[in-house]
Amino acid sequence: MLFDEKFNDIKSIIKEDLDYLEQGLKKTFTRENPLDKDLSAFLTAPAKRLRPLLGALFLRCVFGEINSKQYDILLSIELIHNATLIHDDVIDKAKKRRTQETLNVKFDDNLAVVAGDYILSVAMEKIIDIGSVEVIKLCTSALKSTCLGEINQYFSKFKITSIDEYIQKSKEKTALLFEISVLSGLFLNEKPIDNNLKQIATEFSQNFGIAFQIRDDLKNVLSLDKLSSHDVSSGIYTAPVIFAYQENENILHEANIAEIIKTTNGIAKTKDLMDNYFDRAILAIQNLEGNIYKKAILELIELLKISV
Repeated sequence: MLFDEKFNDIKSIIKEDLDYLEQGLKKTFTRENPLDKDLSAFLTAPAKRLRPLLGALFLRCVFGEINSKQYDILLSIELIHNATLIHDDVIDKAKKRRTQETLNVKFDDNLAVVAGDYILSVAMEKIIDIGSVEVIKLCTSALKSTCLGEINQYFSKFKITSIDEYIQKSKEKTALLFEISVLSGLFLNEKPIDNNLKQIATEFSQNFGIAFQIRDDLKNVLSLDKLSSHDVSSGIYTAPVIFAYQENENILHEANIAEIIKTTNGIAKTKDLMDNYFDRAILAIQNLEGNIYKKAILELIELLKISV
């Protein structure tokens, strides 16, 4: 079965939840603001919705249902994620996103940055309206760490870091949004939850998010065009490059670096690293009650592991 077919099968388990989210995204930017039409088109373009998917599956797995505030936080986090994508497109000088022209190309970098900030402000407004101080603190802390992750990445350009430093950056840049997608929903449950469940949610979502970033970096390296036009040329050295450099320190000076990486153990070691973090995510939820939602989470992880 192809990736998209299997992925859609997994999404269909919580189709009503994701449809509700899509309707929320459509309703978010419907004012007479000159940019709202473009923002709405960007937000509603076909996307995997992996963060709300994971959050909703976990909440359904634990509680069996999702309340209105939990829906609102999943929507808000998806808005935050999309705001970061717009900012990333500016930084990366990207021309396409989800088959559409990026906002920085359609308009310019200045307006794209403001558009990302605008989406971010709407997301934070929604989070404040939810009324949970704990969730507000969690989300603002995650945003701060995400920004610091970008800052640290900028200052580490053209430097080979350790794998531990790479993992920390992956946690800051990517894993935290997965974490708040899962953890915020717990805090918004109508009944108190114990610390053990919070720990399970934290370990699961962090490890999943780190693994997902490693997977993304691995896929980029396996795509010569992406690698040559972005990561290495921009001085961003991810796990496959770091592992390959450990074998051949001259690799950064080679014109066909992507092909040379494939002759080292860089790809295999990165795959092992990714699998290790996905396995940690599986281990974190092993004691949760078995149901169709837990089964879907495990199927999602397995799909991501084998489809690199």
